Amino acid sequence: MEDDKSRLDRVIEAAGERVSRVGQDLVQSPVVTATRDRANAVAERAQKVALSQMQVATREDVARLQASLDRIEAALADLAKRVPAAEKPRPRSRPKPPAES
Repeated sequence: MEDDKSRLDRVIEAAGERVSRVGQDLVQSPVVTATRDRANAVAERAQKVALSQMQVATREDVARLQASLDRIEAALADLAKRVPAAEKPRPRSRPKPPAES
């Protein structure tokens, strides 16, 4: 039983070492490295294209909008000063209906 356990441990250890070596070989492989580099370059280009297609406001756009908003707020404040204070409107007089004879 102990012998079987130690064999199993040795097999597991050997398999782990083999997997590690294969991983090292893949990392050092020029084909894998070139493929990874190409994939990264394609991903970067795709990201740039996607960002260029988005309608993102620039700082200048935001500054122009802020200036327009400031002008509108100033114009509203000026109009509010010109309009007399809110008074209750006078009730309108209604014409009396003609008397029936």
